[in-house]
Amino acid sequence: MVSKGSWMGWSTPPIAVPIELRELAEIFTTLQETRHMADYDNTKVWTSIEVDARLNDARAAFQNWHKIQNDPAAHEYLLALLIGKKRE
Repeated sequence: MVSKGSWMGWSTPPIAVPIELRELAEIFTTLQETRHMADYDNTKVWTSIEVDARLNDARAAFQNWHKIQNDPAAHEYLLALLIGKKRE
């Protein structure tokens, strides 16, 4: 799991996971869960504080991405998002 820093990508030896990538992965998961809640839970009423917090999360994710976009671990993370888990 990337957000925990124990991710196994495709490189041998495994590539170190930068802290920015760990944070980005955690934010991505949180935003995805929030999106699902917003789409499917019509009983949820969003406060402006909650919305601002999620917008700040998205901004932080983009800032982290700009810092690591050329890192090999970031490339492997994108690959994992596109094709799923590594097959052994």
